[in-house]
Amino acid sequence: MANPTPVHSITTHEVADFATWKKAFDAAAPIRARHGLQVHGVYSAPDNANLVTIHGEAPSLEAIQGHFADPEFHAAMKGAGVKSAPDTKMLHKHA
Repeated sequence: MANPTPVHSITTHEVADFATWKKAFDAAAPIRARHGLQVHGVYSAPDNANLVTIHGEAPSLEAIQGHFADPEFHAAMKGAGVKSAPDTKMLHKHA
C-alpha cells in the first residue's frame, strides 16, 4: 500500500563544475515532474561551490524512490558531471 505522506529529500553530492551541473539540473525538470518531485532549494557549500545540496519534496516515499531509480535520472546525473555518490536523507516534516 502506498504511503500518501509527503517526503522531503536532502541530497548532497560533489559536481565537476556548478554552472555546468546547474544547466543539466534545470534541463532535467521534466524527469522530476514525472515523479511529482518539487525542488524547494539548490545550495552549494560556502567553501566549495561544487558541493551541491538539493532540497526536494515528493508526494510519497514510493514517488521519490521511483525518481531515484529512474534510468533517465541516472543518465542526467552522469551527464551533469556528478563526481560523488549522492548522500540522501528522506524525511517527513512535522513542524
